Amino acid sequence: MRDKLHAYLLERPSGATARELLDLVFTQPGSDVELGPRFLRALLGGDDRFAIDAASGRWVATAHAALARQLDDVPFVVVDLETTGGAPVRGHGIIEIGALRLQGGRIVDQFHALVHPGRRLPPFITQLTGITAEMLAGQPGIGAVLPRFVDFAAGAVLVAHNAFFDLAFLDAARVQLSGEVFEQPHLCTLRLTRRLLPQQRHRSLDALAGRFGIPLVDRHRALGDARITAEIFFHLRELLHRQGIVRLADLLDLQHRAADGRRFVCLLPRARVARLPQAPGIYRFTGEDGRLLYIGKAGNLRQRVGSYLSNTAGHRRAVLDLIRHIRDVTVEVTGSELEAALREAEEIRRCQPPYNRLGKHLPRIAFLKLTRGAAFPRLMVVNKLSAKRPPSPAPSSAGGGGSGRGHFGPFRSRASAVHAQALVARLFRLRTCSSRLRPDPAVTPCLFGQIGTCTAPCAARVDRSTYAAQVAAAERFFDGEIDDVAAELERRRDGHSAAQRYEAAAKAQRDLELVQRLRRRQRTMSWIVARQDFVVMQPSADREQALLYAVVGGRLVARAAARGLDDLRVFAASVEGHLRAAPERALMPEDVDGTVILAAWLRSRGEQDGFVFALSESTPGSRGPCGRAPLPVAAMAGGGGGRPQGPANAAATVDEARGQQPEWAAALVSLLARGAAAHPGLAELQAPAEPQR
Repeated sequence: MRDKLHAYLLERPSGATARELLDLVFTQPGSDVELGPRFLRALLGGDDRFAIDAASGRWVATAHAALARQLDDVPFVVVDLETTGGAPVRGHGIIEIGALRLQGGRIVDQFHALVHPGRRLPPFITQLTGITAEMLAGQPGIGAVLPRFVDFAAGAVLVAHNAFFDLAFLDAARVQLSGEVFEQPHLCTLRLTRRLLPQQRHRSLDALAGRFGIPLVDRHRALGDARITAEIFFHLRELLHRQGIVRLADLLDLQHRAADGRRFVCLLPRARVARLPQAPGIYRFTGEDGRLLYIGKAGNLRQRVGSYLSNTAGHRRAVLDLIRHIRDVTVEVTGSELEAALREAEEIRRCQPPYNRLGKHLPRIAFLKLTRGAAFPRLMVVNKLSAKRPPSPAPSSAGGGGSGRGHFGPFRSRASAVHAQALVARLFRLRTCSSRLRPDPAVTPCLFGQIGTCTAPCAARVDRSTYAAQVAAAERFFDGEIDDVAAELERRRDGHSAAQRYEAAAKAQRDLELVQRLRRRQRTMSWIVARQDFVVMQPSADREQALLYAVVGGRLVARAAARGLDDLRVFAASVEGHLRAAPERALMPEDVDGTVILAAWLRSRGEQDGFVFALSESTPGSRGPCGRAPLPVAAMAGGGGGRPQGPANAAATVDEARGQQPEWAAALVSLLARGAAAHPGLAELQAPAEPQR
């Protein structure tokens, strides 16, 4: 019981009344008004973790006893920095520190120092601040200046405008020098303005100085900005006094109030976070008892974990609850963000932490799907691949070959998938409604049926064979056969233009452009969601090795790191084994996770991200290096038209994979050469004669 009350008070530096604590102990208040306070004194009085403020009668945690001081008795140090850029994690440094020490509503001391950053001063910083490289020449480095500032700020509450920025630089510099961070309380005039002046739309230093009539002297210099911030803080103190906030604990409670109305508390030590690597990987949050709470991924572990330390409006209630329970973090560095995403998916499925929702960690992508097994299939938008994917269907009675995949995509967002759904449904007059279909001539069709963009099977206006032909045509479109559709759209565009119906002509042109984009998407990415086989090769974050991923039958079956050709041969042998096995069991949800993550990576891959090799002739060839518009750079060995479905074709596909090993080796040499800053393009693969459109 005492531990529960102590945890409650730790979240409230201003303390709590006896009634609040009693409500945590008893379900119903008693009739004796004196019994409750006597009970608490007997329960907590002998525990050194608790204290009672005689003036207010509020119970506080002794850890916060120093915060019960009156604001007039608290020393404040208002600080401002000028830096070479926006973030210390990017190598930027401090070039000027300006600070003022306040006591009793007066400025009693000041601190100012120019700092040599140890790197070139960007021209735009000189233009903004007036600080030149000549002014910094001969100035001491941060190692000599920061200890002096630490002594100046000792025992005081730090104050800054957008304190998160200034503290990030100060903490980064102090960690580098001594492994410590600034643990003393801090106030942010920007955050306080949100609490005290919610109607103030603009909260920059210039805007607040204008509101309070403060002259802008030495703007964008550390000491000048610190003086402006101090003047703003004096005005905010007056507003605090009007609201009855006269103690430091109450002021900190106001500033750190989270979006859910409770105090923002994060007990994860800042020094622990400051020592995390700036590399891709996964992180695990644990609670007070060491229990695993949450698993996440990050491109920069220190930056991502550090985002949980700040009280931002973007934190949802569930995230705030998680933050209040975090006590420690462990990290696992991976070779790339793609590897981090795959490891995160594996670990969440294995451990199922309470703050992770299964499946929510997967990338936000969308697909178009034609429902299977229905008399009148509908075109729908789904957010993930189905784990229950049937084998390739036989050609339809209408003569359409069908794609055999059931999914088309992936799209960058659900909105873009919905846009494509509307176009495809209109072109092939397919239904998109989700209601149960009971064809009846007496039914009045929806708007799409009435205007002719759907053949309205709900009203029995189309028979099954005719609708099957529409579905087959759509599947051929998904397979890239768009010439007839493009010709029809061009005919409509030209007809509307000749008739001076320019808005209709523009709409037909937009439809044509979307159709062409869909074809490019299908040619480059459709085989990712089909039951086909491919290998992804990308450089690691340190560019010292290549990361290899093999997907066989829609499953991520092998992952490896290669520093040389021997590693590549071992990986190729593993892929060969999976190709020979060719398992026929149905895809499970855990099988689909890796494919979705790889599909999202291929959708958004950047410059020099790697290569993709298809393992069957019916899919596109290898592609890389991956740029904004990936171009094919290696024609693959011919094959037998699709992934083998049985032992008879397995040997042919394995031989095909073996034939591709020289191309894999060339790609590996190319990636490792780039990592070693050797000649760019060394051992690049030969592009096909006809470039991809």
